[in-house]
Amino acid sequence: MGARDFWQDVLGAAGFTALPRWTALVDAPPGVAAHDVALTAPPSAAELLAAHAKVISALSGEPEIRTGYLPAGCDGVPLPCAIAVGGTWAELVAQADDAAKDVFAHAAEPLPEGALFEVVLGDVTELPEGVVLAVSEKDGLLRLRYRTEAFDADHVARIAGYYRTALDRPDAVSLLSHEELDFQFEGLAGPRRELPDRRFHELFEDRVRSHPDRVAAVHGDRSWTYAELNRRANRIGRALRARGLASEDVVAVVTERDLDWLAAVLAIFKAGGGYLPIEPHFPADRIGKTLRRADCALVLTERGSTENLDQVPVSTKVFLDEVYAEDHDDSDLGVVVGRDDLAYIYFTSGSTGEPKGAMCEHAGMLNHLYAKIDDFGITEGSVVAQIAPQCFDISLWQLVSALLVGGRTVIVDQEAILDVQRFVALVSDGVEVMQVVPSYLEVVLSHLEERPGGLGRLRCVSATGEALKKELTERWFAAFPDIKLANAYGLTETSDDTNHEVMDRAPERERVPLGRAVNNVRVYVVDENLNPVPLGSPGEIVFSGVCVGRGYINDPERTAAAFLSDPHRDGERLYRSGDFGRWLPEGKLEFLGRRDAQVKIRGFRIEIGEIENRLLGVPGVRDAAVVIAEWPDRGRTLVAFYSTPENSAALPDQLRDHLAAELPEYMVPSHFHWLESLPLTGNGKIDKKRLTAAATELRTGDVVEAPRTPTERRIAAAWAEALGVAPEEVGRGSHFFRSGGTSLSAVRLVVKLDRAISLKDLTRTPVLADLAAAVDSATENTGLLQPLSTVEGSATLICFPYAGGNAVNFQPLATALAHSGISVYAVELPGHDLAAQHEPFADPEQVAKTVVAEIAQREIGPVLLWGHSCGAALAVLAARLLEDQDHDVRQVFVGAQLVGEVAERERVSATVTALGDLEITGRLSGDSAYTELGGLDTERAALVGAAYRHDVVAANRFFVSAHEEGAPRLATPLTLVVAADDEATEGYRRGSGNWPLVAENVDVRELADGGHYFPRTRPAETAAVITAVNEMRSNGKGL
Repeated sequence: MGARDFWQDVLGAAGFTALPRWTALVDAPPGVAAHDVALTAPPSAAELLAAHAKVISALSGEPEIRTGYLPAGCDGVPLPCAIAVGGTWAELVAQADDAAKDVFAHAAEPLPEGALFEVVLGDVTELPEGVVLAVSEKDGLLRLRYRTEAFDADHVARIAGYYRTALDRPDAVSLLSHEELDFQFEGLAGPRRELPDRRFHELFEDRVRSHPDRVAAVHGDRSWTYAELNRRANRIGRALRARGLASEDVVAVVTERDLDWLAAVLAIFKAGGGYLPIEPHFPADRIGKTLRRADCALVLTERGSTENLDQVPVSTKVFLDEVYAEDHDDSDLGVVVGRDDLAYIYFTSGSTGEPKGAMCEHAGMLNHLYAKIDDFGITEGSVVAQIAPQCFDISLWQLVSALLVGGRTVIVDQEAILDVQRFVALVSDGVEVMQVVPSYLEVVLSHLEERPGGLGRLRCVSATGEALKKELTERWFAAFPDIKLANAYGLTETSDDTNHEVMDRAPERERVPLGRAVNNVRVYVVDENLNPVPLGSPGEIVFSGVCVGRGYINDPERTAAAFLSDPHRDGERLYRSGDFGRWLPEGKLEFLGRRDAQVKIRGFRIEIGEIENRLLGVPGVRDAAVVIAEWPDRGRTLVAFYSTPENSAALPDQLRDHLAAELPEYMVPSHFHWLESLPLTGNGKIDKKRLTAAATELRTGDVVEAPRTPTERRIAAAWAEALGVAPEEVGRGSHFFRSGGTSLSAVRLVVKLDRAISLKDLTRTPVLADLAAAVDSATENTGLLQPLSTVEGSATLICFPYAGGNAVNFQPLATALAHSGISVYAVELPGHDLAAQHEPFADPEQVAKTVVAEIAQREIGPVLLWGHSCGAALAVLAARLLEDQDHDVRQVFVGAQLVGEVAERERVSATVTALGDLEITGRLSGDSAYTELGGLDTERAALVGAAYRHDVVAANRFFVSAHEEGAPRLATPLTLVVAADDEATEGYRRGSGNWPLVAENVDVRELADGGHYFPRTRPAETAAVITAVNEMRSNGKGL
């Protein structure tokens, strides 16, 4: 196997392995520290590598890990090493031994780009850039060197213990110490709270005796006292018993949310039955399936709520008005109900489409009620709003928690919820505690931001059901600093919420945590074998203790898959959530999502929540959701739905520009669609399934002006085919790149038009009517400068692309600079247009001369130059010529490139020269800047490889010449811009990457991240650097 194949296999065997950070301080100061631990005996090299792989796998949660490895006796830099952790210890050691030998055998051979890792095994003199942990062993002493901004000392001490366990007890079930296991089982459990050996309804009855005439519940202009509510519930309960209700028989309640609903729920508890909520408007088929699955023969209902229920066969249908007329005894029933008896069943949607009925018991319900009472400060006299629909499990605590402590429940009509002004008025009239989903909280907050006002006695707002975004908490506390905001997390199967994060300020960390476990609840974060993972590491969230329900009614298969015996506590049930999370140093849980919810488009891994957060940050956007659509000939694409008070034809472009200024172009949705309100599920969450279905079938509803001329119609037809959209979606005003066009689909369009246009034309005139006019006028532009801005600025940025790149690669940066006062041109290098007829490549000196001539011809100035990676050589050559002509060249920016050393430049040139065109393209296809190469035909793929080789070799000649004595130096200031996570510019601090050889005045700017191609992945941050430097230069200031 050749070197190229070997390193490609190593990089392909395991992705980038990231270690979760763990520091008690949110912004821990940077530094490097060390921790030493004595081993029982010196291990062999293979044993140490095997133990290292086992520890890194446990820390990262990845079964295949990639680490830096410096074999003993090797000088130089660590090399990438991939190991799949599994099997027996002997098998793992053998695999590690083979991997080490292979790495050693190829140690002298060149590495491909992208050989990234942040942990190293081997004796390195200093931590390489980007590496957070280095482990080495000598004479039985293990040394861990680490970055203090990534880990604190206690955490590294635990990691050292994992190594000892892996080496001393390789067959141990867990790497964790007894102390850490005890902390996870006991220290992270919810506080112990003694629960009364009574059921909820019995405790309510105590309250009735204490204050019978106090108002218990309010709905509109109706109110019932504790005594009246109790009497009605008792009469309903006796009616149920009279109709044969036995212990744990299921009773469905099909009513609106009103006082009779509350009485019916109480009655079922008193009579020893199991409460099953069904909303009257549910389709008859769904009602029938629910009743049959639950073996429910008794239904409590009311007049006006049976239109759909009447279509379903029911053994016994009981109308509440008939029950009241039957004159049953209204004293307490006294039915014996055990703590482990069935309390209720809530049906949740299942992944198979068949709903699951989660059964929960009285002890779990009561424990949850007290958790809400304790954590939200519900006391005697407190007023709690009942807002959630009946089928949503949170509706139950909202309905009855206040009744445990002598408080009051206010049932809020659905009509009021839909009218936010009415809702705010109602809540402001005495409500102290309420719970809503975050999407509705945003609606309320937006209303209050537009129409400022108070919220009366409101003390605590709980958000649940969806991820609570940090931006929303910041807005909340900016508006209402004295009202607490609680993030609540839990599942129907665990008696509702299991974790509370009650906040009086926005969180310091990037995400809002789920908080600590509530009273008497145990939460574990475990691996696939249900063993706790290291603190801070990702794993599945599982639950144990009184909160765990019985399972799914009449569904043994799905019950067996999710409800297990707790292997760590005898006699306890355990529930597997399928959610993934990790523990934070504060002892709080952080939600990481579901393993099946990862999104990858065009080779990029995308966090949907980040896009939604940015959309919600746009003024006027009330709600937003982003989904994935599968479109023919287009593959997977992002579609955004949003709601604003008023629709506007200009909004999609405004939202697109806003996102493009803050996110990489691959994270900007191709389509934006306004809805008056986003659809919600029955539980009040945004209905992503409906939106995904709508997006898949979507045809842009925007009114488009149909193409007029034959050229316009020809281009529109090819345009629609290239983008995989309906022809009627393409109009005269359509913008190719804003319609979802990429560099690959641009090539498709040019080819479909038989090269009547070029990539240059499309980049310069991306609007269909303008493009057609350019074709008709046959005014071919043979220049290299391609305008990426639509307005003139007070300064002009000229961008030179990276090796094998095109002018269009700078479109995200141009969009980010749209309102900066800087206009943008990019250079389309000769021979690089994939859609054009082949033309020869040009030497850097000739490119620089042509660009400078075009700058003079267009009277462009002042000029800023950006050269990215290999394009840096072209930028410097152009700057020299501009200086010679006394042109106003204000600044040179060099992105992601160091001058380097002569030997290394010559080595890279020799390596790339020895490769074939398609070999180069194959190596580039895994790079984030070349993710679409797989969609090219062989001829164009080879052209990319040839262009890349030409650019690299030409740039290296320039960088070698920079070391020659007497080489000219620029008087124009030069700013080196790098990303902290770009391996290509590691060590830039040493002599500013040798750029003082090229320019007299050099400074450096570092982005927090973004990789090698940050103008594309971090356009907003790159634009901010350019804008700041330009402002200082225009004001005559140095840096």
